[in-house]
Amino acid sequence: MTKSQITNSRVYIAQIPEGVAPNKSHFRTVTTTEDKPELEEGSVFVKNLLFSLDPYIRHEFAEGAKETEVIGFGFSKVLESKNPEFHVGSSYFFGALPWSSYSVLRPQDLTEHFNIDSIDKEIPLSAYSGVLGASGLTVWDSLRRVADLKKGETIYISSAAGTLGQLAGQLAKRKGLRVIGSAGTDEKVAYLKNKLGFDAAFNYKTQDKREALAAAVGPQGLDIYYDLVFDNTVEIALDLFNPHGRVVTVGLLAGHKGEGLALPKNIVHLLLKQIRWEGYTVFEHFDEFETFWKEVTPLVKSGEIKYTETVVDGSAENIVETYLRFLKGAYQGKVSLKLGEF
Repeated sequence: MTKSQITNSRVYIAQIPEGVAPNKSHFRTVTTTEDKPELEEGSVFVKNLLFSLDPYIRHEFAEGAKETEVIGFGFSKVLESKNPEFHVGSSYFFGALPWSSYSVLRPQDLTEHFNIDSIDKEIPLSAYSGVLGASGLTVWDSLRRVADLKKGETIYISSAAGTLGQLAGQLAKRKGLRVIGSAGTDEKVAYLKNKLGFDAAFNYKTQDKREALAAAVGPQGLDIYYDLVFDNTVEIALDLFNPHGRVVTVGLLAGHKGEGLALPKNIVHLLLKQIRWEGYTVFEHFDEFETFWKEVTPLVKSGEIKYTETVVDGSAENIVETYLRFLKGAYQGKVSLKLGEF
């Protein structure tokens, strides 16, 4: 009997020189027709349906390797399974996936994957790759675990029109903070102020960042910098901080775009103003998903938490082009690539 076959596209990435933004030459997409795989015990064979496009895609090179498969977050549907926790016909599950049309996930690949059959079907699945996904959990957990929000304080959010920035601003407003954001287009700035209720916002591409932020902060001073970029903005924030300010560094957008990561020249303010600077990554806190969903899902469903997203219809062959456009700020809100029908 002839084995059934699939057409599978896989995306590989070459090593990127330090200080260089990812570009088309760093990626290679390979499409092959192949037999459906034989699964080892504990593995699953999945069709990938939607990829979350985030700056922090993984490309971990083994010693001597010149390229490797790209790993990002996404949604899949189980086609075959030899793992009792993931059943054929399960609606969807979420986790780290290679950028490909189909994937075989081994037991060691499945340690941070989640069945999400219990998600609210009235909310688009794409929201679970953004405001209700790892991005949303990152914001919710970092604000409560690190930022120590206090009513009446002032928080500044860089890259505020993105998935994380939008939610951070709204959650801070709900806690009674004064919220300032920056974005890269006038349209995004207007969205922050008029739709999300930011108290102030400015275009960091057309305005002097120091002057604009100082004017927005005013005499009240700055208490929290929610840093999604890790560029020289930290230096500006340190000058504007009140005593006991907090820098919460969550993203490295500047680094992902090939820009330099700047160490502030006035870092002495950490001591003089007793400022706390702490980094946060979500990967150690996936056990908080259920608590996060319980609190935030009703707010998203009711419209109290607003979000924008761009869902691009395509295939595995379109991932690289869409990802590079995303890094250049071509889309607003959370960006996902939809490979198939949900």
